[in-house]
Amino acid sequence: MIMKSLIAALTLWLATACAAAPSEQLQPRVLNTNTVLSADSVRLIGRFDTRVSGQAAFTWPGSAVEFRFAGSTATIRLASSADIRFLLEVDGQPSELWVKAGEADYSLASGLANATHSVRLTRLAESFSGVTRIVSNPVTDGKLLPPPAAPKRRLLVLGDSITAGYGVEGASKSCSYSQATSSPVLAYAGVAARQLNADLHSIAWSGIGVWRSYGEQEPANPTIGERRQLTLGDDFNSPWAVTRYRPDAVVIAIGTNDFWQGSAAGYRAAMTQLVSQLQTDYPQRPIYLMVSPMLTGDARAAQQADLDAIASGLVEVIDLGKIEPADGYGCDYHPNVITQQRLGEALAQKLENDLDW
Repeated sequence: MIMKSLIAALTLWLATACAAAPSEQLQPRVLNTNTVLSADSVRLIGRFDTRVSGQAAFTWPGSAVEFRFAGSTATIRLASSADIRFLLEVDGQPSELWVKAGEADYSLASGLANATHSVRLTRLAESFSGVTRIVSNPVTDGKLLPPPAAPKRRLLVLGDSITAGYGVEGASKSCSYSQATSSPVLAYAGVAARQLNADLHSIAWSGIGVWRSYGEQEPANPTIGERRQLTLGDDFNSPWAVTRYRPDAVVIAIGTNDFWQGSAAGYRAAMTQLVSQLQTDYPQRPIYLMVSPMLTGDARAAQQADLDAIASGLVEVIDLGKIEPADGYGCDYHPNVITQQRLGEALAQKLENDLDW
C-alpha cells in the first residue's frame, strides 16, 4: 500500500554532456539514452500518444510506465512542457520524482544489487499541468528484461478532482490546489485498482462536469463527455480509439461540479447521453454511477435521484459514502487520505463481489 505521504521531493539528474579530456585520462561513464522507445521494452499504462515514432506523450493523471531490468542502475530520457510530479517505485519502494520542464536524462535507480529489478513511474499531475514525453528506452548497466505482464483486470474511471486526488495529501481544508498535495494513486480509484490488481485508466479533470463545470451558470468549457475522447487531455487533435483499451467495468464519478449551486437542470439529460455513448463503446460492460462524496443535503439527494432515474440493467448507482468531518479534509474541502482510502476499499469490495474478482 502506498505510504500516506510520499517521500520528500527527489529530482535526480544525469549529465548529458562531458567536457573533452585527453584520451589517456580515465573518462567517467555516461549512459547512452539515444535508443528510441520501443513497445517491447516497457509497459505503458493509460493513454499515450505515439504518433511521433519512438516517443510516447501523456497527460492523464495515473498514467504510468513499467519496466524490468537486470543490473544495478536504470536511466530514462523524458521531456516535459512544465514541471510535473511523479511517483517512482523501484522494487515496490516509493519516492517522489519531479520531472522538470525541458528534456533531460533521469536516473530512476542506482546503487542497487546487481540483480533483477522492477521500476514503475506514475504521473501524479493532471492534464492541465502539461505534456510529458518518454523519448528513450530505459538504459541500464545490465540489460532490459521483458516488461511486467499486464493484469487481466481492467477499469475505466471518468471523474473530476475527487478521482484525480486533488488535495488528498493536504493537511486541512485551508490549502488550495498544488501538485505537491495531489495524487491519483491515493484517490479511491487508484486505491481500488491496486487492491484488485487491475489496470486503471483514470480520465479525471478537476472542476469538470458532464453538463457544466464548476463556477459556470451555463455550460461553457469542455465536459467530461468531450475530454474522455482524447488521448491527451487538453489536445483536441489527439482522438482516442476506444478499441485500444477494453475495460471490464466503467465507473462514472461526475456530478460534484454540475451541482455546485445545489441544482443542475441539465445533469440528467447529459448523464443519460454519456451513459448511452459508453454502452455503445463498451457493450455488455457494467457501468457504475457514483454518488459524489462531496455533495450534501438537497444537492446530494438531487444527484442521486437523477442517477436512479438513469440506472437500468447493467447501469447501477453506487454510494461509497461521503466525507465525514471527524475524518478531516484535504485541500479545499476535498477527501483526504482517510476518506479516499475508505471509498477505495468500498469500491474494491463492490467490484470484487459483482465481477467475481
